[in-house]
Amino acid sequence: MTALTALALYAPTEAKPLPPGVQDGLDTIRAWAMGIGGGLAVIALLILFIGLFFSNQHGQGHQFMQKAGWWLTGAMGLGLAGVIAPIFIGM
Repeated sequence: MTALTALALYAPTEAKPLPPGVQDGLDTIRAWAMGIGGGLAVIALLILFIGLFFSNQHGQGHQFMQKAGWWLTGAMGLGLAGVIAPIFIGM
């Protein structure tokens, strides 16, 4: 372990709360981001289901399942990001 790494590991750290005005602004940004992300997920799901409807009419349903798999993987990754991030941040 280098001296810089040792210094970084043993440096005292304290969580300091943000001023109320700043925290309210961050909460607003977070709410907007969650709302936009949720809306985009719903729109993407609707597009997938419309694609499934037309694919089944033409006998190409297997291509829909590939798209749905990628959508589910992305949705799970975004959903788990809020759970996994604090582990790496150390909260």
